[in-house]
Amino acid sequence: MSKKYLVAGATGLMGTTLINQIPLNEDVTVIARRKLNYKRPVEFLNLDEHIELPHADHLFICLGYPLELRDLLLMRGSIKAKFKAVDYDLVIKIAEVAQQANIKSVSVISSVEADSKSLNYYLKVKGQMENKIRELGFESVNIFRPSHLLGEREKEITLDVKIFEFFTNMTGNFLFGWFEKFKNVQAQKLAATMYRKSNKMSNTIDIFTFKDFS
Repeated sequence: MSKKYLVAGATGLMGTTLINQIPLNEDVTVIARRKLNYKRPVEFLNLDEHIELPHADHLFICLGYPLELRDLLLMRGSIKAKFKAVDYDLVIKIAEVAQQANIKSVSVISSVEADSKSLNYYLKVKGQMENKIRELGFESVNIFRPSHLLGEREKEITLDVKIFEFFTNMTGNFLFGWFEKFKNVQAQKLAATMYRKSNKMSNTIDIFTFKDFS
């Protein structure tokens, strides 16, 4: 029997990659502000118009405010509120509405080293989001903590990101043990892992890092 999936944040790198990973015999509904041409048929819900969600077997949350590299280290005050409105407020709103639709399992993309007590604003908000997702009471929660994501994006990446990826792809070969989780992650591998884990209802809260993405 085919399953039904909801994907929130379906226009970014991870959302589009994930949607194209899900087999064609499964039903997919995307929650986004605009439509894209996916490689498979999908149902579309406009994020600005819907506050109710249909029932589904699993919810994927791939939301993220577009940031510059510098904001990951020291976020500009001018965008802190915009970032939090998406990466915390909107994520939690969708998760809460999903519960009202009796959706019992959720996968959410966070960040390596997410921590609600971090002095880094980006990591702090990601950690707060994780904590709230845990508190909502889903039967199964999958939290994915990738480092920098690699893949074909809708917009061409800037020069500083190209330079960053060039050097971190090289230095990643020397990251082992505890440091392995900081390696760049191929979006295709993360998407495949997310889909695979969504089919294993564990009735637990599970956290996945680089070593799990294959």
